[in-house]
Amino acid sequence: MSNMFGSVLKKNNAKPQDTKEQLQQVDQVAHEQGFVSREAHQRRNHVGPSRAMNCRLPVDVYERFMKFCDDEQLTIRKGIERLLDETGR
Repeated sequence: MSNMFGSVLKKNNAKPQDTKEQLQQVDQVAHEQGFVSREAHQRRNHVGPSRAMNCRLPVDVYERFMKFCDDEQLTIRKGIERLLDETGR
């Protein structure tokens, strides 16, 4: 095994704290070299379990709804949620 990244991950004599510090060093070197982490990042708009909905609307209703969302700076999902909340449903 080379003395590059993989060698610091040997677990035969490494203590958990040593491994954590070594991983931080590897991350720092990778960052300095311009590597981007591929670890999953949580989406800001994550809603949990969901279902897709597809519907056809008359053009005038679609345009009214999209104007509502644009005026209120809402996503389509948030626009539907707002209208449901306002009707008390």
